[in-house]
Amino acid sequence: MPELKRRLGFWQAYATATGLVVAGSTMVSLGNSFGTIGPAFIVSAFIAMLVSIMIAMSYAELSSIMPGSGMVGDYTAVSMGRFMAIVALLGGYLVLTAAVGPMETMTTSMAVHYIFPGFNPVVIAFCILTVFLIINLLGVEIFGSIQLSLVVILMVMTAGMGLFGLFDLFTVNKSVPSTFNPHGWSTVFQSLALGLWLFIGIEYVIPLGEEVKNPEKIIPKAMIFGLSTIFVVDMLFGIALTRHIDLTKLSSADIPQILGAKSMYGHTGAIIMALLTLLAGASTINSNLAAIPRMFYGLARQGLLPRIFGYIHPTFRTPWFSIILVYLMFALPLLVLKVNVNIMTTMLMSASVTWLISYIITQVDLLIIRKRYSHIKRPFKAPFTPFIQIIGISVCLYMILTIHPNPETKRIVYYISGGFMFFICLYAFCWLKFKKMPLFKPVSLEELKSQSVFIEQPIPQIQPDQMEKSW
Repeated sequence: MPELKRRLGFWQAYATATGLVVAGSTMVSLGNSFGTIGPAFIVSAFIAMLVSIMIAMSYAELSSIMPGSGMVGDYTAVSMGRFMAIVALLGGYLVLTAAVGPMETMTTSMAVHYIFPGFNPVVIAFCILTVFLIINLLGVEIFGSIQLSLVVILMVMTAGMGLFGLFDLFTVNKSVPSTFNPHGWSTVFQSLALGLWLFIGIEYVIPLGEEVKNPEKIIPKAMIFGLSTIFVVDMLFGIALTRHIDLTKLSSADIPQILGAKSMYGHTGAIIMALLTLLAGASTINSNLAAIPRMFYGLARQGLLPRIFGYIHPTFRTPWFSIILVYLMFALPLLVLKVNVNIMTTMLMSASVTWLISYIITQVDLLIIRKRYSHIKRPFKAPFTPFIQIIGISVCLYMILTIHPNPETKRIVYYISGGFMFFICLYAFCWLKFKKMPLFKPVSLEELKSQSVFIEQPIPQIQPDQMEKSW
């Protein structure tokens, strides 16, 4: 079977790590959260960033031991067996695709619709998806170049708009600082999950580990640098919003970032922010179509998904079937869903619950593998283990239990996320029984190595099928 190739450097890895995180839906969530919590949301976001760094350290160590595209599926198979491997990967990432993907695409199309009111948002959404489908089918170099350009423009422009807004440069009105913490600290600490959503997905660079040069060094740096820059950019823009628009309007708007930009810079500002929202959505769609198919590819190599998910196109070296499947999962719900801020927030929180469960499993994976394989070489080693994992697990559990202050909304979120997890567990049980594989018997590292091929740096003059295959 054709293999993947190592072609991405640090900046492409950084762009991939941040590309999903800085999303159109994240910009909506950022505006709504600052409107709901007030400027004190910066505290929620800061704590969430620290937790995200802890989680990223665990991912970095595990990926340095098992640098395959199966990511958490590989780690969990070695620590807890195949059943939990399927639950960890599909629970964290299939739910994202099914629940949030269409929301992200519609947010992007709403930004285009704001600029060109005569265009149909659904048609726009399909066009955007199709463009990035073609890009990802054609090869990882094209993906990396476009992703880097999108992220640089997006980060610089968003930070600039926030900075200018804070100092009243080029604004149409003077800023008026709002009450820092209008609803009390209990609300701030119950909003950690909303803060985490600003950073969730930084590990998306890991499934491209087989296509990143020197991944054990580049991937940790890309994730930490990505989390830090995202925090700075988001907080600059978020605090600026609270100084130029009423918090109530900000909390209830479908596209608060555009509404806030209009309050700061007039119609021109709104158009610029709509374009930035378009870039953010495009970046996220691009990252999803790159990373999630490679996760499916990794599971298929272990026999935990049908073999077709592991198909690599012989010319373009991309997982075509999985890319097309993710495209359909993004596109088809657009025909029946109508996006508004309430639906979007509910779906984001539902995906957050299953994603947090996946994060918890990853922390447990590291603790188990540290104990079981204490002798193996680790190109990257997470500092302060097991303390950061214990803190990470505890905070993730807290976020799940305090996902929303409204009990009725929390109940709906639990129903949606619980439904997803039920069907994933049902699939895992039936598939493993059908394949006559043990459910909870851990896979050894040697067995995983025989199922998955990890490749060294390719030499351009040698054909891929002649390359030495190793860890």
